[in-house]
Amino acid sequence: MPNDNKQKPILIVNQSAPYGNANAKESLDLALASSAFEQALSILFTGDGIYQLLPKQSPDDIQSKNLLQMLKALPIYGVEQLYVDQQSLTERGITELDTQLPIVLVNSVEISRLYHDAQTVFRF
Repeated sequence: MPNDNKQKPILIVNQSAPYGNANAKESLDLALASSAFEQALSILFTGDGIYQLLPKQSPDDIQSKNLLQMLKALPIYGVEQLYVDQQSLTERGITELDTQLPIVLVNSVEISRLYHDAQTVFRF
């Protein structure tokens, strides 16, 4: 889960749908800014935030940028794993996420560990 170095990570919790407000975009901006300053970083998708990971998004219809493309660029910036709440997937009947993303499914115990291991938590 957390990184190998001694620095405690920042945990970004995405719990908002990808479009309709700025939360998802702002969380990605924070992730990119943090990684630019070589901050240890973990990202957890839970609740409606898991909709950000669905394949074949078409935000052009609402004149919005495709956040999924930004998510796919995160490994370039050192964000190697995206944690996804398994219970949120089950509750929403979602069985397919974008396979090009470095996704790790986590249960409630593992989510608790992410929170415990984080120095700072940002919720969007």
